Amino acid sequence: MIIRRYLATQVLATSFAVAGLLTVILMSSRVIQFFEKAANGKIAVDLLTAVLWYRLPGFLELILPLGLFIGLLLALGRLYLDNEIAVLAAAGIGPQHLMRWLLPSTLFVAGLTALMALWWSPSGVAESNRIYAEQANRSTFELIQPGRFQRVGERMLYADLSPDRSVLRSVVLLETRAENDQATGERQVIVRAREGRRVNDPVLGPDTVELRDGERWLLRAGSADYQRVAFERYRLRLKQTETQVVSKDLSALSTPALWQVRTGSPMAAAEWGWRTSLVLMVPIIALLALPLAKANPRQGRYLKLLPAIVLYLSYVVLLAAVKNGVEEESLRSSANWAVHGLYLFLALVMLHGKPRRSAGT
Repeated sequence: MIIRRYLATQVLATSFAVAGLLTVILMSSRVIQFFEKAANGKIAVDLLTAVLWYRLPGFLELILPLGLFIGLLLALGRLYLDNEIAVLAAAGIGPQHLMRWLLPSTLFVAGLTALMALWWSPSGVAESNRIYAEQANRSTFELIQPGRFQRVGERMLYADLSPDRSVLRSVVLLETRAENDQATGERQVIVRAREGRRVNDPVLGPDTVELRDGERWLLRAGSADYQRVAFERYRLRLKQTETQVVSKDLSALSTPALWQVRTGSPMAAAEWGWRTSLVLMVPIIALLALPLAKANPRQGRYLKLLPAIVLYLSYVVLLAAVKNGVEEESLRSSANWAVHGLYLFLALVMLHGKPRRSAGT
């Protein structure tokens, strides 16, 4: 019992530490993308935390198995280097005992992966899609970042906002329009106004802005000719055309609903196979980690780490390739079982292979 708790503590502590580090690293680029969208006014700043939280399970469903795999390699590798495995072997404890003692930790990680892949990840994708859809329907005024240039549709906008976010102040709009005659180049349209208010124009629609007390400049690069028009009121349509409603995809479909439609849709079958494969691969990679963790003091426990990670990545890449093949109907959904069977066979061969004899024996 003491040895079992010791092994579980070592493996789980190392696995979750590795998973936490990988989560921070892999989500960094996604965080930068979300902040860029917020800076450009495509998503409200106060929703960044919610979007990141909803997207987190999609990372963890892949990171948790990898964390367990690396955790087993590091934890068991240290036990081999410190001759603790040799002491256990001298006491009559073999690989079968290790597998049985590590089974609860493996099942625990498999259960967490199942929660992520089968429930939390689809739910998170659905919620994040809902947020993006709501953002696409929000008024441009609600997404404007005051005091800085930002792209709004085909224009660049600079403006300050009133405290209630209903009035634009010190408005500057920059727009580039292509000429029908390519020889004349492009025209630059600059609009300046003292303020702007949102109005519902019967022709332009609800995203209309009425600018007041301003002027409109029409310029052409490389030419001294320009047109200047002063106006008291000037209406234009200000729409976030780059913000699109995220279409419904199968990754946002709940697992029970996906089970019902998997037989009639290749894409649904591919998504079902991918979700279940993420869970099934956990015990298989645990079996792969046991022989790969064997090391001696002259090798070091990091010698086999890179080949082991390459082996894990090949596993994931093959599953992703099968998913694409099922979506394109070039493969059957049973191809997932062939991939799992291949790596399970490899794990069993490595486990029951004859150990190498050292030169001195």
